[in-house]
Amino acid sequence: MVSQRRYRLKQHYKFEQKDRKYVADLETGDILEVNAVEWEILSRYESQTWYQIVEGLKQEYKVSAIFDGIERLEHLGRQGSLLSPVIRSVGEAATDWEETERYPKVLVPFDFAQEKLALDHVANLKRYQLLTHLTKYAELETLTLSKEGPEADMDLGEISVRHIEVMDDNTFSPAWYAGADYTGILLLSQFFLSDMFFYQVPDVPIVHCIEGFHGLQGRMLETLLTLNAFQNEKDTLVVKSSWMKAWLGELGIPGENVCVIPDGINVVSEPFGDKALAKRHTAAIFDNPMFVKQPVIGLISGFEPNRGAAWISEFARSNRHLAIFVYDAMLARHAEHLPENVVAFSVDNEKSRSILPLFFQALDLVCFPAVPGTPLSVVSEAMAYGAACVVMTKYGMPAEVAGAGVVIESEWDNLGNFRVPMRQLSETINGLLAPCSARAAFEDTAKGVTQRLTWEKTAEEIARLFKAGPRRKKSLSRTTKSLFPSIFCRRYDPGTGTIDTCAYRHRTGTYEHLETALAEVLSEHHTSAEVDSVFKHFQWAGSAPTSDTIDAGNKFPSRGGQETNLANMEHWQKGGTPNEC
Repeated sequence: MVSQRRYRLKQHYKFEQKDRKYVADLETGDILEVNAVEWEILSRYESQTWYQIVEGLKQEYKVSAIFDGIERLEHLGRQGSLLSPVIRSVGEAATDWEETERYPKVLVPFDFAQEKLALDHVANLKRYQLLTHLTKYAELETLTLSKEGPEADMDLGEISVRHIEVMDDNTFSPAWYAGADYTGILLLSQFFLSDMFFYQVPDVPIVHCIEGFHGLQGRMLETLLTLNAFQNEKDTLVVKSSWMKAWLGELGIPGENVCVIPDGINVVSEPFGDKALAKRHTAAIFDNPMFVKQPVIGLISGFEPNRGAAWISEFARSNRHLAIFVYDAMLARHAEHLPENVVAFSVDNEKSRSILPLFFQALDLVCFPAVPGTPLSVVSEAMAYGAACVVMTKYGMPAEVAGAGVVIESEWDNLGNFRVPMRQLSETINGLLAPCSARAAFEDTAKGVTQRLTWEKTAEEIARLFKAGPRRKKSLSRTTKSLFPSIFCRRYDPGTGTIDTCAYRHRTGTYEHLETALAEVLSEHHTSAEVDSVFKHFQWAGSAPTSDTIDAGNKFPSRGGQETNLANMEHWQKGGTPNEC
């Protein structure tokens, strides 16, 4: 795969004089002195990608010198010398990817496996189920880096393993090797900032899947804001439910690059007899006769753990005539003093996973809050045996369960506070428990979930995003950027629940004041006087960077920015030793 070039090399003439190297820009008449590395880069610039240039030169020159050479040449290009920007217009023809390759070749970094303990068993299992089914629609490959060579016992089935030998010098992070012949990158990590490096790989579309596990809470919000800042038009954020996308819209994350692709569901093809038998088995397992004597409500919880326990207790006290089966991966591990009519359950292993369908078959109704932590896949599996649903939401009836239940208007915020009119909720549940034609219609629709949500459809949709990625990136106008740009983003403070605007500095791996980064960006295409006039016009609070500072090598002072360490950022960019966390 040849990377889409951001600059065109202008007509030029290279010559040497008195052991010095020069390049003449034949279009502008400029004559510039270059060093040996820049001389070699110019020879390769038009025909090779960054990855190919660095790999070809790193045996002869220091990696940091190669990156510095690329950065200087493109800086000259932004000033109009040697290189000119390539700006592709909307509607530019793109090569039909499907005519050149049968399957997309997708890189899957396996760092997500380190998050295993932070997620529940179901979330971990579904990530591997996705990869297993995706091998039917894409060629998957992962990377290993080590000095000892590839592990002999490493078997990932249909996923191939590319081993990178680690040397004491000139070794990059995995993101660097993503520039070699991949159609796209599939990221499954939920909070590893090291995966942000992949977003700087030129012209390789990224599909990043977010689980929405409620145990992450504030960390999930912080991750999503960071992802939004790093995303380009070629990248896609995949969420598992429509209410997750609606929530992102509230945060100001545009929906153009957000795609809803639900997980497939696992439904036992041969149910455990009828509902009455399933209730008797459930009563025996929990040693609680209420599952036979009382209507059984399944509450699929996505609540923030502490506030969720309080809400469930209030719900149970308001509906003592109901047997309430709560599926909550966090609450079930630490629940104490539950109301008498409540049992809490979670899946921790394959044994508990295998018995979950029995409990779902015993349900008369499914109730759930449409909040980011609620797993749609578990909701769908609970409904698949013919249980209508009651949805507590502020976004309207979710498309995934449309026609299978009713909506109760609710409110919630990013701090986990959830409010729903309890009396209305109880009356709605009691009304649906009574035999009626509406409930029968809801139950028939619920049974159709099995056909709508399959792993084959999920994998096919993911593969389609990679096929569409190359065409989409070529059909959008794209302006040039610095090799190590500042990323304008927002940071979430879980302590206060506030979101602040700032900028992330790639080269130093730190967050800095918004004004400082804005001054640098403006200086790339405007004169110092123009930049000064912008800041004077808007009358920024405090002292804005001056044109003198901008001219002095773009070394802006940090203004109270908080440092963060994205592992291996300098290692990837300049070949140096990564900072310790």
